[in-house]
Amino acid sequence: MKFRAITFALLFASHATLAIPQGLPDLGDASSATLSEAQEKTIGNRIMRDVRTDVDYIDDPEIADYINALGHRLLAAADGPHQDIDYFVVRDDTINAFALPGGHVGVQSGLILLTQNESELAGVLGHETGHILQHHQARMLHGQRGVQFASLAALALAVLAARGGGSQSGQVTEAAVAGAGAMQLQNQLDYTREHEREADRVGLRLLERAGFSPRAMVTFFERLLRANRLNELKGAPAYLRTHPLTTERIADMQDRVETMPPRLVADSFEYRIARAKLRVSAAGSPADAVALFRSMLSDATVVRPREEVYGLALAQRRARDFEGAWKTLAPLRENGNTHPAFELLAGQLKADMGRGDEALAIYAAALRERSDYRALVYANLDLLQQLGRTQQVLADVDKRLRAAPEDARLYEIQARAYEAAGNRAAQHRSQAEAQYRRGNLAAAVDQLEIAVKTKDGNFYDLSSAEARLREMRALLENERAAEKALKIS
Repeated sequence: MKFRAITFALLFASHATLAIPQGLPDLGDASSATLSEAQEKTIGNRIMRDVRTDVDYIDDPEIADYINALGHRLLAAADGPHQDIDYFVVRDDTINAFALPGGHVGVQSGLILLTQNESELAGVLGHETGHILQHHQARMLHGQRGVQFASLAALALAVLAARGGGSQSGQVTEAAVAGAGAMQLQNQLDYTREHEREADRVGLRLLERAGFSPRAMVTFFERLLRANRLNELKGAPAYLRTHPLTTERIADMQDRVETMPPRLVADSFEYRIARAKLRVSAAGSPADAVALFRSMLSDATVVRPREEVYGLALAQRRARDFEGAWKTLAPLRENGNTHPAFELLAGQLKADMGRGDEALAIYAAALRERSDYRALVYANLDLLQQLGRTQQVLADVDKRLRAAPEDARLYEIQARAYEAAGNRAAQHRSQAEAQYRRGNLAAAVDQLEIAVKTKDGNFYDLSSAEARLREMRALLENERAAEKALKIS
């Protein structure tokens, strides 16, 4: 599966309606003349519904939390108020990253693995964030009256069509784009050189303010440009096809970096952990993954990098060598110098070996130290449910939802627990809340309608469900009105 048609996403370089450019001239908010915030959100939700259900969308909480923490560290360095941005990762060895309308930035795993340090990855995120903060989509669409916005939504189909990786995928994608009348639109919306320079300038400023090395952004783009010239990657990297890179842009970035103080920045351990996890999943087979990390560790001179030892243990688990993985992981957990990711893997291995109580003990101890580590929370709740401890799951989820009411996965876990408890109305209400937070209002309404029809629960529960259904229906009507205004079929 490949995410090659993500080039479409660059047509949608999103904007933040209230953003103030980073030390750049105020070019005006062209967005108000073309897309309202609600309309842009509608397009973004439409695309993300497809992206989130794709098999290669990475819903791993450790990777998701890392990339969002990195992106929000950059976003916090932006001037003035701005809309939040959702950063996510898709599994694809193609080197690309992209911005979507409604505040979404995606990074493909191949690009993360190509980076040599965290500042390089932050540089790519900073550039994509710059496209959003500079209103590039709205500015490109400004003045183009009568644009068929159905073409924009239809491009989401091209993404999924191209991911099959087969010989026909390119033809299917071309047909989907052409059928939507989007080829002409693509020519109108390609990033201009000015847009790229602006995104570079914003990205460099964000990097400097967030404490990363701005020079790393330049070195990464230089490496991509050299790879393109030498054909080292069997053709231009996708990132260069969608973000035209020129020697002039490189020179402009170099000039700007010269005015910034040099800075050496150590990589966070979370960056190294995320790369190890992605390397394990990117390897062709479980045996390939094990061989890769054994080779990496054999090259170590004196100190074996902890993330590579962790990667070997992950690879061994993937190969179902649970005892071997446990032995590999053990030294990383000694002397109190552990990490939540190591404790998560330890618990998973005990569960794999059928030692559920031991796994729960590991999770409980780790959660006492890091109660906010989502991957541990989910693993603990899932195992409790597998062991039939439904009431314990419901009690814990209820407590956690009070602290994190927007957590879709907690609602999904809650729905499964209610199903096991035989409470159908509550099950469908929880599914509705999960769908709502996944951006699927139609599915949320469907689930609430089922919940109301069950007639389960007391008068208060039924009244609450009916009130929530009315609220969701109103939101869905607003969304459909926005889609109609955009001519989305």
